[in-house]
Amino acid sequence: MPDRDSKAADPQRAEAEQQRRQADLERRQAEMKRQRAQQRERRQAQQQRRRDAKQSGVPGQERRGNPGQERRGNPGRERPGDAVGDADELWPPLMGPGWRNDRGSRAHRMLHDRAERDQRGRGRNRQAPALSRAEIVDAAIAIADAEGSAAISMRRIAQVLRAGTMSLYWHVANKEQLLDLMLDALFGEIEVPEPSGDWRADLRAQARNQRATLLRHAWVMDFIGGRPPLGPNTLLLMDRTLGALDGLGLDMTTAMNILGAVQTYVMGSVLREMQEARVQRDEERADVTQEAWAPMRDAWRNRLAADGRFTRVVRFLDADIDPDAAETRDERFDFGLDCVIEGIAARIAALPDGRPR
Repeated sequence: MPDRDSKAADPQRAEAEQQRRQADLERRQAEMKRQRAQQRERRQAQQQRRRDAKQSGVPGQERRGNPGQERRGNPGRERPGDAVGDADELWPPLMGPGWRNDRGSRAHRMLHDRAERDQRGRGRNRQAPALSRAEIVDAAIAIADAEGSAAISMRRIAQVLRAGTMSLYWHVANKEQLLDLMLDALFGEIEVPEPSGDWRADLRAQARNQRATLLRHAWVMDFIGGRPPLGPNTLLLMDRTLGALDGLGLDMTTAMNILGAVQTYVMGSVLREMQEARVQRDEERADVTQEAWAPMRDAWRNRLAADGRFTRVVRFLDADIDPDAAETRDERFDFGLDCVIEGIAARIAALPDGRPR
């Protein structure tokens, strides 16, 4: 039977773990607020530069290859959700925050009344915290980053925000809508550099930045098979990634196919990297030393060689290559990305003569 001291230690460990998780979530929330403040400052500086250039008539402010068009910015620097106006109107029909979230409906008023009663019930002299949709989304992202997508729930978010669970429904209709908002917010983080005139370099930069964002928020891949959010950040990202192909004279179908090919490669690569990381964690938990692993591997290699059907696999094992090595992930990603980009370049070169390159 476990002794009395070990029983007493269990609640202490659980409390310490809960405190650690709460501190980690608060740290993530603070980091997101810091990043958002930096993005706002960069956006304001960029807007001021545009105003100054417009007033002074400084040449060279138009986009290369597209005179008369305003230079495109960075979705991370100019999030539609932070802009003046109602970003809800930018979502497509039947999607987004406005869908099934009529503030004048009887059901919505009932939810709001319950939320107010819930807040008042917390104490006569306690003032209910003022929530915003952005705070709810940021808290949900922080939870998913720290604990995985399965941990996302209105109750867990309310705990982090120290608010009543029902008060969240005044800002978010349901969990499905919350996921749309979370995904759209993360797509706003993807850096899209200004078009440089070298479309290959621009596509490579976009792909690397998309990969970096997906790896920072690995839980996003759990929802890749679902519908895209198509919110204002997602649409702005699409619009600006298409800007890398301006000047090539491509029809919209071809341009979208090119972006789709690059994005599909990025998502597939991220899934592969996540799989590699899981295998590495499993190996670490198994606590098998290299000395214990080597004879097992050699015995397996000899069985494959004796079978006679796996000659190429045996040659691969004899080469002693680790295809999943963490230190080669960037190199392997760039190799595959170069293959995709050069393949796209070959298809563009095969288009009818007269198209600009």
